[in-house]
Amino acid sequence: MECKECGEVARDNTLRYCENCGAKMPALPPGTARRTGARPAITTTGRSRPFVPAKDALPDDDTQEQSQSPHFVAPPAREEHTDPGLPAAPAYDGPAWLAHVPAHSPTVLGLGVLALAVFLSFLPFFAGVGPLWSVVVIAGGWCVAAREWREAGLRHPLVDWVPEQLLHPAVPALYAVLVAALALRMVSLGFTPLLWLAGAGLVGYDQYRKVYANEHGWHRFFEPRQLVRGVTPVALAGVALCLLSLFLAWVPTQRAASRAAPRAGPSELRVEESPVPATYDFDLPSNAGWDQPMAVTLELLLLAVLGLMALHPEVPRPDWLRFAPLGVVGLGFVWTLFCLFTLGFTVGPVLFLVGLVAVSVVSGREAFARAPALE
Repeated sequence: MECKECGEVARDNTLRYCENCGAKMPALPPGTARRTGARPAITTTGRSRPFVPAKDALPDDDTQEQSQSPHFVAPPAREEHTDPGLPAAPAYDGPAWLAHVPAHSPTVLGLGVLALAVFLSFLPFFAGVGPLWSVVVIAGGWCVAAREWREAGLRHPLVDWVPEQLLHPAVPALYAVLVAALALRMVSLGFTPLLWLAGAGLVGYDQYRKVYANEHGWHRFFEPRQLVRGVTPVALAGVALCLLSLFLAWVPTQRAASRAAPRAGPSELRVEESPVPATYDFDLPSNAGWDQPMAVTLELLLLAVLGLMALHPEVPRPDWLRFAPLGVVGLGFVWTLFCLFTLGFTVGPVLFLVGLVAVSVVSGREAFARAPALE
């Protein structure tokens, strides 16, 4: 069958339109059978047919109007990250024991150890520092962890909300002193005391490098060698004696035994003492000085007195600050005398008073020696 428009001869008479020009093929004569089968290769006359795109590839009217608008912004092209030469994150080359620690920080590892010690203290088989100081340790550790994450350039939803005011270098420095004081209070035989010593050691070691010993650290303000010059070693020995006395008995043995003795009465009304459950920590006796109220507070205040004495003489300070050690000594005298009158006479409070006397001598000398001269 031949096309009337271009003269193309179709080998398949079942076609209704010419494959060359697209014109309608003439109708078959009556009685002619339609031949079907594979079509042979098409020979063309050399004239090309216009390309007609698919219907879904043509833009609609709204798209054409938007593209012609002067404010039209083309959508960004999809980027395919197929470049094998993209720079990878630098590999960690520090100590192996910090490889899997967040921010690779010994402080964060120490905070985890302290958190474990605080958690175990809520169980009846482990010793602890009490609910108040446990909350202080957890809250302060949160701020210190946020600072470590921020310094390492990392982000985490648990610490990103901490404001910048709580990320001052003074926060980790004071926190290191706090956990060191609590670790000293927890010194005994057991598992949780080891956790406290390990956690406080990690935090103190790392913050000493980051806050005190670096180029812009606090070594510009404090000089620990001031504590071994002049008469200041007397105050240092006095504070050490006060802290040592807190490990001794502050309640007389007779009074402690009378409190534990069962009341007299008929045998059928006596209550037998239940056996004491086994514990994993051999804590200090219940009559030690650490178990008295405000013991940890007095410890921190005495350490603050040593910090004031370790200040460089050139560091500016308010005039009233030179009387602060005397105020701490006065508070310590009142607290110790109260314990003596309420608990009884023991060696622990007596040694604490002796240590306070040594601190008061040096504090009074420093306060009045640095008083401004009268004109």
